[in-house]
Amino acid sequence: MVSFLFLILKPVLFLMLKKFFKKQMKAFIISAIEWLVLQTDNDLDDKILEKVKSGMKLGVV
Repeated sequence: MVSFLFLILKPVLFLMLKKFFKKQMKAFIISAIEWLVLQTDNDLDDKILEKVKSGMKLGVV
């Protein structure tokens, strides 16, 4: 019985988590990529970071 309820409620739970934490996840991903870019010193990483930021359309990072 519990597993049946879990199977029904799991998609709803994941949709709610995605909706509530979408902006926080984007900010975390961008900050992690920025940290990785600081570890290396080449222009390719900077270009990738710019494309990721523009693709995610995050206002303030």
